[in-house]
Amino acid sequence: MHLPIGELFPGTSPGDVMEQAALALGTLHAVEKKDVEAPLIGDRRVGRAVLRFAVDASSRADEDAAARHAIAVVIDHLTGSVGQIAPASAVVLTRSAGGRLRAISPF
Repeated sequence: MHLPIGELFPGTSPGDVMEQAALALGTLHAVEKKDVEAPLIGDRRVGRAVLRFAVDASSRADEDAAARHAIAVVIDHLTGSVGQIAPASAVVLTRSAGGRLRAISPF
């Protein structure tokens, strides 16, 4: 999951975003990797928290639904604890299949 960091609450740092995102995701799935990136989106760089996790193997539809639920839980937690996840157009959810990543709709 790639979550763009928007406006933060006073006294909150980008590190707090990563900490809280991992905390929320960890209530549902094991967090395998976390990182920060700043890709060019439109005409500006957008800081993003990036977390990798695995869902229990089942059907593709159920796995995608579990990943969508996870991103919704993390976004809800972050907007209540550290600040905005914005722009929404920069929220990305990917799935690995056969060593390749493909984007799935995050909402």
